[in-house]
Amino acid sequence: MDRKMFGRVVAALRREQIDFASGGSWSQRKLADETGLTTRIVGKIERGTQMRLDRGTLRELARAFKLTSLERREFFAMASEIADEEIVREDLDHHDVFARVWTLLSTLCTPAFLMDPYGDLVGVNRAVLAFHDFNWAQCNAARRTAGGANVLTLLLAPDAPLRRVLGHGWYSIALANMRQWRVTTLRYRHTARFRRLFGVLSGFPDFQTLWAASRGRAEDEYSRLRSHYYTHSVHGPVAYAVFTNISLSAYGDLYLSTLVPQDRGTVALFQRLSDKSNRALAVMPWPDPTMQAGGQENPSG
Repeated sequence: MDRKMFGRVVAALRREQIDFASGGSWSQRKLADETGLTTRIVGKIERGTQMRLDRGTLRELARAFKLTSLERREFFAMASEIADEEIVREDLDHHDVFARVWTLLSTLCTPAFLMDPYGDLVGVNRAVLAFHDFNWAQCNAARRTAGGANVLTLLLAPDAPLRRVLGHGWYSIALANMRQWRVTTLRYRHTARFRRLFGVLSGFPDFQTLWAASRGRAEDEYSRLRSHYYTHSVHGPVAYAVFTNISLSAYGDLYLSTLVPQDRGTVALFQRLSDKSNRALAVMPWPDPTMQAGGQENPSG
């Protein structure tokens, strides 16, 4: 990522921090105090004119922002001057990447869904809709809301059907998704699309609590793997792990999340849900017109 883009991400991360003395976002002076840097250096980093970003500087920034291990990995990778589009091979057929992931989504005999880096649902299979007692009409209705068919909006909206369905499992699942969302959106924090989505999510009563909790230390901060055990309001006791595969493309990463059963009862449940046609259903468009390599906004979108 080039220096100017990285600087915009640093500025966005700074503004996410709350100065409890003033009640507002951190100033450049506050970030300088927290990191031991000068205000001049902080300004140069945010403007993208600081040519040398040594290990100590990056480490102090990551510490000040309280980044988890997964977030730190993204942050340090962004600090390199390798452009994002150079990471993905030029000869890679990005539409073929999508076709392969889409085919896999359609053939999995377990609930699964496909997301972009912002958590917007690109596609779902019928088993995951059945598992969450969610129908296509509700999915279409979600697409028309300000937050769109986004995993977090579907979880956090006060009237969201998933709250009722997940029961006591709702909080742990919402928190796990919030932690993952913080990682996948890190390199896009400076974009208008992220700011719009963050604004929508901030309007939900539980968002600030989950956002704060997701920044705390957690035993799974180093991994996207997570397990859930709870009593589902429709299907009863369930136990499953969520495996998330990442497929790279110049239009942003694709995240295929698959629910893998962890006891015999859940195995039987997922098999029943998959017995009917489990073909993939498109939810949000991909690639999104606001996505391009480097996480910039597409002026023509």
